[in-house]
Amino acid sequence: MKRIIVLALAACMVLGAAFSASAAEFKASGFLYAGYDYLNVDNTGKTNDFSQRFRSQIDIVASESLSGTVFFEIDQTWGHANGNIGNNSGGALGADGVNIETKRAYMTFLVPSTSVQVRAGIQGLALPGAVAGSPVINHDVAAIVASTSFGKVDATAFFARPYDADASSTTADLFGAIVSANLDVVTVSPYIMVSNNGHDSGALNGNEAQWYGVAVEATPVENLTLAFDGIYGAVESQDDGFFLAGKAAYATDFAVPAFLAWYGSGNDSDGEGIMPTLEGLDFVPCTLVGFGAAATSSDALFGSAIGKWGVSLQASEMSFIEKVSHTVRATYIRGTNDDSLAADIENWSDDDSAFEFDFVTTYAAYDNLDIIVDLAYAVTDLDDAAPSTDDVFKAAIGAQYNF
Repeated sequence: MKRIIVLALAACMVLGAAFSASAAEFKASGFLYAGYDYLNVDNTGKTNDFSQRFRSQIDIVASESLSGTVFFEIDQTWGHANGNIGNNSGGALGADGVNIETKRAYMTFLVPSTSVQVRAGIQGLALPGAVAGSPVINHDVAAIVASTSFGKVDATAFFARPYDADASSTTADLFGAIVSANLDVVTVSPYIMVSNNGHDSGALNGNEAQWYGVAVEATPVENLTLAFDGIYGAVESQDDGFFLAGKAAYATDFAVPAFLAWYGSGNDSDGEGIMPTLEGLDFVPCTLVGFGAAATSSDALFGSAIGKWGVSLQASEMSFIEKVSHTVRATYIRGTNDDSLAADIENWSDDDSAFEFDFVTTYAAYDNLDIIVDLAYAVTDLDDAAPSTDDVFKAAIGAQYNF
């Protein structure tokens, strides 16, 4: 009997040592949001939704050289069933929706005896965007990304596969490189990305494309930040396009006032000349152009900044009361596409325009709880794109718990 006990203890010690040797630290972060969103658009009527979103990122850290990450999301619109399967399901009576999204799942490791970091798996991939985000791509995608540093210069190379339907003609691959040089008061980040698309792939109608760009951020004097983005993009057998954006912001004790402007080339009467993009909604000059909502409420009503130009006066981090801050934006937007190509409220001709006014208030009720009020009003003149639309009004209020 004693011999059995000794053997059992020895086995426990061996197993304990094995588990200890492979132990990893788990770190969780994310947020939970719930709120109400009201949208009134002349040509589609009024909508009002209650929605919620849960995002959780779990990092499994073995060491400074090795970790894994999984990122989950659950979205629900209250009252929506959607068959209780898929995104935004499970909000109806009884709930119980099968709606967990795998946003990201990747490993990160250092190549032994080098300073090269490799990240492989479904991850967030973004090209540089100094002004207001990237208008080309900032999305989750299956990719391999390698990066390293040489003094004040960071270098990144990546391969991504956004589309693959089990046939060579349906496969799309992305290849790119980014170099970022920190020159004290100026940071310059040139980059290149090319797509190798099968003719039946979901990317750019099966056409191959290429992008060349640079993002520049400078702080010439204290509190003043200047930013610039310049991008050239071309699709095979079509006219090329470009996108330019600039921003100047000055930080004061009261607020951070800023001036932002952009120009995105549009299509001519032959349907060519607009810059190609894989998503385009992450350049955010205001609430209704791009993914500009302060929380999980309606945005991108006017589509992307591609095929439009605009100027915006902004002020962020304004505070009159402790724990309460405001962001104010006044933006003029106009299309750059030929008159014959205006299709809907997202695709404008050079005769379509709008004035948009945004007001966002955030109350930090606790260290980890924000109450957000998000208001936007736009006066439109969309004679070609959406003639029946005059005004757009959006109002949202929600609570976000960050952990």
